[in-house]
Amino acid sequence: MKALVLAGGLGTRLKPRFADRPKSLAPLGGRPFLVHQLEWLARFGLHDVVLCAGVGAEQVRETLGDGSAFGVRIEYSIEDRALGTGGALKLAARHVQGPTLVMNGDTLVACDPWGIERARWESGAEGAMALFHVEDAASRGRVERDEEGWVERFIEKDEEFFGPAWVSGGLYAFSERLWERLPEGPSSLERDVLPALAAEHRLRGVPLEGTFYDIGTPEEWERAERRFGA
Repeated sequence: MKALVLAGGLGTRLKPRFADRPKSLAPLGGRPFLVHQLEWLARFGLHDVVLCAGVGAEQVRETLGDGSAFGVRIEYSIEDRALGTGGALKLAARHVQGPTLVMNGDTLVACDPWGIERARWESGAEGAMALFHVEDAASRGRVERDEEGWVERFIEKDEEFFGPAWVSGGLYAFSERLWERLPEGPSSLERDVLPALAAEHRLRGVPLEGTFYDIGTPEEWERAERRFGA
């Protein structure tokens, strides 16, 4: 199974801190964030990686090379314009052969990624996503699923919401059929594709224990740095 890493984000909220590098290369414990992701993938036997890069792609390539230093083999899918997460996956379609793991380039999870694919395959779903329980979901979008484990709906982040909820861990397993759904040009996996899958009962939500790290904001980066920089 190949892993596609969506590493083309602009990282505008981190620019005041790391203006000279793309978000996916923000240092964590003194090492680029992507290095932590690649080593995590290699640890679970996922050695074939496609990096979907955009802004700062050359810097990413210069830093990571072919991935051999981190136990993986990297192929690059480079956007020449901003395509969003859905568009980046569509651009990388030529790399897809069979079930594929997809992960956001700014999240790191504590789980066995094969468990996500197993949940997808055993249910016959088109996709499965890792869900984590957080005590305060005000700053995050929420995910609701039914008693059988099918994702029912996505709720945009609401700062007036207080309390615990399940949220996306930015890790997915998809069948090859997903790429037939992706439109040409810019699109959002989260807004344009996943809700449609959920409406058709084709998307599993896989609740996981533990924590995950999302470096999309300075506050979340600092939380991760306290863990990995210790």
